Amino acid sequence: MSNGENRLFSHLLYEYKKGIRRLVLYTARIEESEVCRMKLKKSGINWHETPAKEGRVNFFFGDCPCISIIKSFGDKPLNSFDEKEDFILGVLLGYDVTKQCERYLGNIEKQYCAACCG
Repeated sequence: MSNGENRLFSHLLYEYKKGIRRLVLYTARIEESEVCRMKLKKSGINWHETPAKEGRVNFFFGDCPCISIIKSFGDKPLNSFDEKEDFILGVLLGYDVTKQCERYLGNIEKQYCAACCG
């Protein structure tokens, strides 16, 4: 794990431990994945791994209910998530909820909500 990657991963662990994030996504190179596993295990943090493109792996780590939801999506890459899974993931990762709603509505209806946007 390079210095920069180690700093980023350590910073994400810090943010999780301080309660800033309830779920974290970190994409690691295969070569650094064992270091990530060891740090998560040592910290007693729940995690789930899924494949990513080009020799990488996605590490989701955080609160057990969040990890359970991610596990329910299966072990597919992020670009295979359907619209609902994509929406849920964004909200769990702490993305702006309104923007996630707009993205979801745009993906499923190709227009915004007629009831409130007129």
